[in-house]
Amino acid sequence: MAAFLDICRFLPTAGGTTDWTYAATVQGYQSPTAAGAVNGRLYKYRAESADLTQWEIGEGVYTSSTGTLARTTILFTSAGSTGKISFSAAPQVAIVALKEDLISIEEPNGFSTTQQAQARANIAAAAIPGSWTRTVIGSGSGTYTTKTGCKALLVRMVGGGGGGGGGGGGSSNGSAGGTTTFGTNFLSAFGGQGGGGAGGGALSPGGASGGDLNLTGGYGQVSFGAGGASSVIQGGVGGASFFGGGGYGGWSGAGGGPSPVPGSGGGGGGSGVAGAGGGGGQAAGYCEKLITAPLASYSYSIGVGGSGGSPGGGSNPSTGGTGGSGLIIIDEYY
Repeated sequence: MAAFLDICRFLPTAGGTTDWTYAATVQGYQSPTAAGAVNGRLYKYRAESADLTQWEIGEGVYTSSTGTLARTTILFTSAGSTGKISFSAAPQVAIVALKEDLISIEEPNGFSTTQQAQARANIAAAAIPGSWTRTVIGSGSGTYTTKTGCKALLVRMVGGGGGGGGGGGGSSNGSAGGTTTFGTNFLSAFGGQGGGGAGGGALSPGGASGGDLNLTGGYGQVSFGAGGASSVIQGGVGGASFFGGGGYGGWSGAGGGPSPVPGSGGGGGGSGVAGAGGGGGQAAGYCEKLITAPLASYSYSIGVGGSGGSPGGGSNPSTGGTGGSGLIIIDEYY
């Protein structure tokens, strides 16, 4: 597909089969320079003799330093061939547009990748990915290598959920979940704190930093008995992360449920003593980032889920549930 110029027609220095080097402007038209011809750009032309017995339509690249339009590809000629016409005298040369240079909504149009990108830039339109893949990392640490041809990454991640508190008098809190990271000092989703042991108050869920979207996780249900006596002996429910709810609270003699989803808190342990159920673990923070100019690689680490608190004394105390492990989901666009 060639570029266009407005009313550009000129006389070259010579006829024959040489390239068209500008000599003079045809009256009523513009020269290539005046029409804004761009160095190195492809233009289509029609060259014709004064009596129209010799003519040639072709295309070639314009060189501004010499004012020359190359006769690289010959499309149609008065001789019915695709060879250069040997003009007996210098013809008039006009920059023209042919059917394949024009966009039609009535039929398919073929555009190169470069032309597609330029068209989007012209109208400030975002590119639609040609394809995409997904990488899910659920544990461990290491290096993520950006895939060949990938132009953008959507990274979504959550830290480890806190473990549920233990049930029974004098039980311990659940431990905090670990932090999930992506890149060096880039994206972080912090783990949630553990649930309080029997009678303990609420602790803090995890936050996040570095993303386009940074969300704090949900609170686990406080320990039953916090702030006063209670007849309830079930453990508290774990806090919900971005991906869903936490583990269930345990009954007397039954441990708190482990988190069923990434980043959520474990359930508090149950107890047979009134007011001695453990609190649910706090959920981890969530981070989301669209990376439009990906680096070649990123270090990562998945935050582990916190462990449940140990049971205390009394009748049928039980441990808290384990918090959900962190997670990284990477959508790769090409």
